[in-house]
Amino acid sequence: MGGPKLQFTRDYGLFELHEFNRNLHKDKILEQSMREHGFMPSSPLQCVRNGDGKLRIIRGHHRFAIAKALGRGVWYVVDQSNTELFKLEACKSQWSIRDFAEARAHAGDENCIKLLDFMAKHKIPIGAATALMVGSSTRSGSKTGKIRNGTFRVADLKHANQVVRITDRGRELNIPFVTSTAFVCAISLSLRVPEFDQNRFVHSLELNGTQMRKRGTVIEYLDEIEALYNYGKKVRQPIAFRAKEISRQRQLNFFKPKAGEETEEDDEG
Repeated sequence: MGGPKLQFTRDYGLFELHEFNRNLHKDKILEQSMREHGFMPSSPLQCVRNGDGKLRIIRGHHRFAIAKALGRGVWYVVDQSNTELFKLEACKSQWSIRDFAEARAHAGDENCIKLLDFMAKHKIPIGAATALMVGSSTRSGSKTGKIRNGTFRVADLKHANQVVRITDRGRELNIPFVTSTAFVCAISLSLRVPEFDQNRFVHSLELNGTQMRKRGTVIEYLDEIEALYNYGKKVRQPIAFRAKEISRQRQLNFFKPKAGEETEEDDEG
């Protein structure tokens, strides 16, 4: 027996987008390719019948949207295979972790809704935000992997709220790097140090925060945090040393990604 039949149409009204798909993004490379070559039959839309006379697109939302905008016909197959959209896309590289979070939020996942709200409110990158919301300080890819496979759950947000109290104040003071992944992780580590007084650091941030410099790693930011924390103080605290010591005790690795770990985008907005 043959597989699904390859078909062609210019009737866009036949189709509807899957309600749980990721948000559509601008894809200049795909758009240029479709301007030059049209809709390639080797990559048809995968659709299922929705029961109301429409074909629901399971895969190919971006190709469909661009073809419609360009007035190009589309190739499609109707494949009633009962495969979950998230499982289909988890095998591909096109979806980012944020795509999965947005799609699962569209599907009503309360944990992903809370994650996206937290990110939007505090401008924290998804890798750092995910780790904070599961009650960890690490940027481990295993945490974002929970979003991909649907097991992400929000834990106690006490530590996360302590972190964003500092980063939010830094944003109010126009310190540009305070929401970068490396800085967020360094603040999270510092807050694990019993001697670290959050109020004292916020006060120092307000007085002299502009003296801090943008750095590239968590370790470098720990040094910046320690220097600011002790600025003008007679009693100095070894915040960076203690943070790394406690990190080792907790058997967490903040300072380099593990082999095969997904690298998170270090976007500051």
